[in-house]
Amino acid sequence: MSRVNRWTVSAAGLYVVWGLLHMGLGISMVLGNGAPEGEVAAESLMFFICAAVLGAQAIFVALTMNRVNSTLGFWLNGAVLGVVDVAFLVVLVFPGYVDPVGGTSGPVIWLLATVCAAIALRRAPRDH
Repeated sequence: MSRVNRWTVSAAGLYVVWGLLHMGLGISMVLGNGAPEGEVAAESLMFFICAAVLGAQAIFVALTMNRVNSTLGFWLNGAVLGVVDVAFLVVLVFPGYVDPVGGTSGPVIWLLATVCAAIALRRAPRDH
């Protein structure tokens, strides 16, 4: 496997890990909490539904686009997931609502995946 392929495969693999982490968290919280009672509970449920959907999107884009070094795939997973992770850090982790160690695992995985994808794009011809 060439060095470029290693960067591409690493990026796709890390985005899949990010997706599985978020899908697992989202689905477990949706199934574990039942029907929401009140606005805050409903907003929390919506957050976890979004986490599961974004996890599925991350996996789909990783397996169909990032693994072939697509520029569009880079931006879909790099920018979209990056905005989500930065918002999560600012709104939930930094104020102390979420454990800092657990709360930074997703953003760290995203950052590593995005760095790998950026290196792969700089080193090889791409699909899209």
